[in-house]
Amino acid sequence: MIPIQVSFMQYPGIDRISDIMHDPNLIPKKHEFGILFGQKPLTKFKDYRKSIKVDLIKYDDREQMLKGTYDFAKATWSVDGRESDDATEEEMKDALAQMIGGKALGLGLETINLMFRMSGINRIDTHQIVRQRIGVTFSQMCSGDQWWSHRDALIEECIAQSPTLLKETIDSTIAAKMTYANQIDSGLVSIQAAREILPQNLDTFIFMNTNLSTLLFMHMKRIDDGSQTWSINEVAQQWADTTTAVYPELGPVFQKNKKKFTFQKDAGADRKNTYSTSLYIPEVDEYPYHDRDFLYAKTKKEMNYTNTPIEDTFYWGTMQVSESRYNNIKAKYEHNNYHGEVSHMSNEEILEMNKETNKECGYEGR
Repeated sequence: MIPIQVSFMQYPGIDRISDIMHDPNLIPKKHEFGILFGQKPLTKFKDYRKSIKVDLIKYDDREQMLKGTYDFAKATWSVDGRESDDATEEEMKDALAQMIGGKALGLGLETINLMFRMSGINRIDTHQIVRQRIGVTFSQMCSGDQWWSHRDALIEECIAQSPTLLKETIDSTIAAKMTYANQIDSGLVSIQAAREILPQNLDTFIFMNTNLSTLLFMHMKRIDDGSQTWSINEVAQQWADTTTAVYPELGPVFQKNKKKFTFQKDAGADRKNTYSTSLYIPEVDEYPYHDRDFLYAKTKKEMNYTNTPIEDTFYWGTMQVSESRYNNIKAKYEHNNYHGEVSHMSNEEILEMNKETNKECGYEGR
């Protein structure tokens, strides 16, 4: 096919191809995200540790899982590939245990599929989780295809224990979100460019689809006390908890898995090693060390689990508001989103509509 060559010289007064192709008679296509021009950021500050939640949202039926793994384990000697038809549940559970224990080919473990939704986490967590590339698929909330103006903010207990540090954290989070919204409202900065100023403590989620073999490998690394953050430890523990709720026979396997990864212990015990980061005094590993081998003379739990959770705190723009007022503003913005969509309003019209809502609702912040 020969490409059509369009010369703007043929169309006096037109300097963009979009001006030629624009058809004002078409109904605008619906966007898959809300258009939030003019909306002041809504921010709920909440406790980080309490927010982390892992849901196992898709998994194999337990009976079919046991049958499938048993047939895989027995395929070498089978004549028809239907060994599970005559096997007892105990025999099938034993085959699974033998595979996990490395005494039978573990290929069947790769047939046990699991899909998790991890929420109440931040982008630092998701960046750690997606480092696993083999035997796993991810899908997550994007910051470049939608507004993040109204994302909740996660607060560490160790920050909340200090009123001064807590206020500084809240103020800096609000300032970043306000700048983000102002940049987008200007019409000069896209949502893809404006997101660069967003703080790392904003709440997000990620989906992970994997198999049991890969999950056990990931859990072994991510549950390790010495080399992982407390939040990733919590995610890994919830992987185990939600999986064993469906497959109880895996409980001892996850428990044993906690002691398999010895990188931090081995590296820490080597006095000449310079290839590992030592932040906290080991919780369980035992080897000779000096307190100053570590950045902090505390265990990870002592440093981070201060039992000073923040109470939910609500902001509309730069104004601290009650939960009821927060919800009221949120409902009005959602109504505007719907009205802007069904009325096919332009960006400028949406901006003015939300500015009017801010005025009507008594916004007094900057």
